Amino acid sequence: MNTGNALHDVFLPENNPRVPITALSDINGRPYLLSSVAAQETLAPSLLLLYGEVEHTGHYEKVKYRTKISSILQYLWNSSEHRPAFSKITGDKESFIKFANGIMNETNDLMSTVIEKLVSIRSIQQQMSDQTAWVALPQERRETIESQYSEFQEEVRYKLPLCNKTMQMLNYLNSDTSIRQLFLLDDMCPRLVALLMHVLNKLIGSKGLELKVNDMESYEFRPKEMLKDVCQIMALFSTEKTFHLECAKSGYIRDGKLVVQAVKTCQKLALLQGESMDNLASLPHFIDSVKDVIINEEKLMEGAPEEFLDPMMYTFMKDPVLLPSSGTICDRTTIMQHLLNNHTDPFNRKPLKAEDIVPALELKEKMEKWIEERRNACREEISTD
Repeated sequence: MNTGNALHDVFLPENNPRVPITALSDINGRPYLLSSVAAQETLAPSLLLLYGEVEHTGHYEKVKYRTKISSILQYLWNSSEHRPAFSKITGDKESFIKFANGIMNETNDLMSTVIEKLVSIRSIQQQMSDQTAWVALPQERRETIESQYSEFQEEVRYKLPLCNKTMQMLNYLNSDTSIRQLFLLDDMCPRLVALLMHVLNKLIGSKGLELKVNDMESYEFRPKEMLKDVCQIMALFSTEKTFHLECAKSGYIRDGKLVVQAVKTCQKLALLQGESMDNLASLPHFIDSVKDVIINEEKLMEGAPEEFLDPMMYTFMKDPVLLPSSGTICDRTTIMQHLLNNHTDPFNRKPLKAEDIVPALELKEKMEKWIEERRNACREEISTD
C-alpha cells in the first residue's frame, strides 16, 4: 500500500510540485514512471492486482488507496509507453475478471451511497433556505440536522472522487478491443449493464433533479462528465449483440425510454461527437431488435422447476455447480461473484475456494432436456395455430 501511496504522492508530477521535476526524471528529462523499462512492463498489471488486494484494508483505507491507484493507472494509460502492458493484462483472464468485478462492485456501492447522501443534502439545503421555517425549529432539532448535514457532506466528498475515477477507468479500459471482449463474458456483461443503467437512471431519470445540490463542484460532483463517461462506454459496446441482450433484460429500460433519453440528452449537451454519438444513437434500435428474443426466453423459462433456479438470485441457472461443504447447487456466476470478496460457502459459512466448486453435470443435463421439451412444445403450439 505504501508503494501505491509513494507512486501517487511523489512520482505523479501534478501531485508534488515541491519536488523538482528533475528529481523525478531521467537524464533525458523523461519521468521515471514513463522511461523505466521495468515500469513499462510490470507497473500497470501490478497496480491492477494491488487495486484488488486493498479490499481487506478497511473501508476508508480502501477508498483512499483505490482513488490514488486509479489516478496512477489513468496517467499510465495516457502514455504510449505503458499501453501495451494494459493489453497484455487480458492474458491473465482470472485476475482481470476479479479486478473488473471489483471495480463494478465498488462503483455500484459507492454510487448508491453517494446518490442517497446527495438527495439528503439537497433536502436539508432546501429546508435551511426557508429561513422563517428554519429558525422556528427547536435549537436541538437544528443542531441535529446540521450535524447530519456535515456528516453527509464529508461522506460524499470522500467517496465521490473514486466514483468519478472508476467510471473514467471503465471508459478508457473498454476502448481497448481485447479488454472490451472480457467485459462481454457471461459473468461480466450483466453486471456492467446493471451498473451503467443504475447510474444513467439516477442522472437523467425522473428523480435526477433531486441530485442538484448547491455548489456541486465542492463535492466534485460533475453530472455532465459522469453522464459522458457512461454514454461513451455504451457507445463502445453499441455493436455487440451480447450487450444489446443484457440491456433489453434490464429492468431499467423495459419501456426503452431510458436509453432514448440518454441519446437525446447527449445530443442536446453535445457530450459525444462524431462516431461515438452515431454509435450511441444506434443503440435503442439494436435493443428493440432483440426484445422479442428476451420475451421468448422468458416465456420458455416460465414454470421452471425450483431445482433449476439459483437459490440466491432465483434466476434460471446457466451453469449449475455444487458447493461441496453445504451440498447446495447454485449458478457458477452467482457463487464466483460471492467469492470475490468472501471466501466462504454462503449457505454454511465454511471456507470455500473457486477450485472446490464441482460442475453439477447431472442437473445441467436434466435442465437442457427440460428446455428442449419446452421448445418442442412451443413449436407445436405455433404450428397448431
